[in-house]
Amino acid sequence: MHGRNNPLPPVIKHLRRGCLTIERDEDQIPYRWKINSLAFKGEDDDAGVPATWSVGEPVARAVTALERLHRPDVHVLMSCTDFSPGSLDRKATERALTNSSTNTQLNEFVAWVNDYCSQRERADGVPQVNKRTFRLVTSQFRRTLAWFIARRPGGTIAGALAYRHHSVQIFEGYAGTSEAGFRAEVESEQALARGEHLMAMIDAHEHTVLSGPAAEEAAERLEAFGHRARFQGQVALDERRFQRIMERHEPAIYPGKYVTCVHDHTKALCEKARRGRSEGLPDHGACRPLACRNVALTPANIAAWQREINRIERRLKTRRIMPPLLRHRLIERREEIVAFLARNTPHLEATA
Repeated sequence: MHGRNNPLPPVIKHLRRGCLTIERDEDQIPYRWKINSLAFKGEDDDAGVPATWSVGEPVARAVTALERLHRPDVHVLMSCTDFSPGSLDRKATERALTNSSTNTQLNEFVAWVNDYCSQRERADGVPQVNKRTFRLVTSQFRRTLAWFIARRPGGTIAGALAYRHHSVQIFEGYAGTSEAGFRAEVESEQALARGEHLMAMIDAHEHTVLSGPAAEEAAERLEAFGHRARFQGQVALDERRFQRIMERHEPAIYPGKYVTCVHDHTKALCEKARRGRSEGLPDHGACRPLACRNVALTPANIAAWQREINRIERRLKTRRIMPPLLRHRLIERREEIVAFLARNTPHLEATA
């Protein structure tokens, strides 16, 4: 959640007990987490105005952990805990730690981790940089957050299934507020992560076993991309070089949980492409995976659809009393998925 843009450090400092809300689907599975705090950037009130950010589940876990670390009567989550220096001062729990104090504690934590690992002969301590202990400061977590967002598994490519990608959750809070290019940083990290994923597919020859309407096109693009990403038989491991390859030879293939999008804007059914506002990019939030001709399926995609069929069937069996319209839609959804798999995976037999 931390970053130089939004939420800003002051936003973090103003987190209070009870700031977290969780939205769940009809099966009581959490799918959205929101944080309430005070916004400062672009606001006229120096004292901040109430605002809400959509965050990811790891942030929700961190907030819950902070609430547990503090006594029940402590409301400022970024204040001193009972284990912190100066915690005997009553006022210390009524105000947030300063950035310098936070930086000090970050580096004390690194030292503790390394001492712990050294004493137990573990090799998983915090690594040095250029043979020196790397000093952490809060501003460095902007790039870390971008890397983390870009490498979360899954995607929103099957938005009708109420699946939400971590990056979309974060962007709901960041959209239109990042003046320093945080979105561009995340998109750059996403491109690198996607390129690494595609190279792993190529190395494992997974591009030769794809199915679906765009399987042949995907195999051709990935074969060409693999040749360009190699130099004299070696894969380009340098980040800058690999990023240039992605910029110049972008295969426009987007792996997702349910389908692998082999984007061709002339065929895309997603809203942005239909309205001519896509700039050559897919709009996975409006994807129609069961009908689009840009779909290719990996074995993992097929397994995800099979799990979705199983989930629907469990709901139909366990919820005997169900509104007729809901039951009809679930049955219709199951039949659509079964038919989709039957068309595109003739070598498999979908659950009927």
